[in-house]
Amino acid sequence: MARVDLQNVTKDWGTAVAVDDISLDLKDGEFVAVLGPSGCGKSTTLFMLAGIYAPSSGDIRFDGARVNDVEARDRNVGIVFQSYALYPNMTVLQNILFPLRFKKVPRTDAEREAREIARLVQIENLLDRRPGQLSGGQQQRVALARALVKKPNLLLLDEPLSNLDATLRLSMRAEIRRIQRELGVTTILVTHDQIEATTMADRIICMNAGRVEQIGTPTDLYRAPETTFVAAFIGSPPINLIDARLAGDTLEIGDKRLRATGAGADHGGPVKLGLRPEHIREAEAGSATAGLAATITASEPMGRETLYTADTPIGSLHFLEATSMPRLAPGAKLSLTFDGDDSLVFDAATTRLMHGVCAHV
Repeated sequence: MARVDLQNVTKDWGTAVAVDDISLDLKDGEFVAVLGPSGCGKSTTLFMLAGIYAPSSGDIRFDGARVNDVEARDRNVGIVFQSYALYPNMTVLQNILFPLRFKKVPRTDAEREAREIARLVQIENLLDRRPGQLSGGQQQRVALARALVKKPNLLLLDEPLSNLDATLRLSMRAEIRRIQRELGVTTILVTHDQIEATTMADRIICMNAGRVEQIGTPTDLYRAPETTFVAAFIGSPPINLIDARLAGDTLEIGDKRLRATGAGADHGGPVKLGLRPEHIREAEAGSATAGLAATITASEPMGRETLYTADTPIGSLHFLEATSMPRLAPGAKLSLTFDGDDSLVFDAATTRLMHGVCAHV
């Protein structure tokens, strides 16, 4: 398999910069997700790795060897596109065999390898069909088999699940992860879906406007997002971000004062307080802390949870409760609280996380 390094890679088309000076280091056999909104540069990064685009500057290395000028067909990279791109006039077996034509593998060996990979992705009973006779999930498996049959050093997945329904996406996430682990192939998944990224990848590369915002495990990005962008992009429902001012050991939010602790709490100036909906809860009766007086303004059943919106002294807050039936109606009064360790404080000027600074009701 391959270790992949991108060193100060930029891709531009004149004044339009798609990827802006990014550096990455992917370990051999690792599953990495490149996550970000449309237009952030994630697919452009994937196409440069595949050899479809050449970088405008910087180096791309596979196992230490520079591949900037290596043709796509010579990189031994497998790629699964969002549209699957299967040949409609060919059978499933012929589609899987197609990449081996360029490797000049004897027909008998090629067919044996194709059938083996078909068994791995569980389509061995579909080999005589054509793509038009397959469901979306079956087509996705064929595209995956075609990418894997040549035993690539690097597997690239470009939004491979976006055309599937929700139930099928769930099962295919697990299937792709199983296959990747079984083969040990270095894999890069490009997606805008945070659930795909956090459930499938060992590490996530979160991109925004052509640059890398943060690289880390799913837990890293959820518990300690380095910027307000990462905090807002990771987590569903999205995080509450509240404008505040830090003054010594006090967090001023309108007329409300919260206590601030931790090294750097004397920073002073505008900040943003981040509170995830799942970390906000109703204060227990008789609690030592008064909590935040709140009035429910909306409730939204979300299956096994209910998402509430409430007016509080620090602004409108979304919070979750583990119940399938809303317990609180609009107009209901309650007191809300959260643990300081679950709070996130960001410098408003730089948007960066102030590590160790916590807010307390």
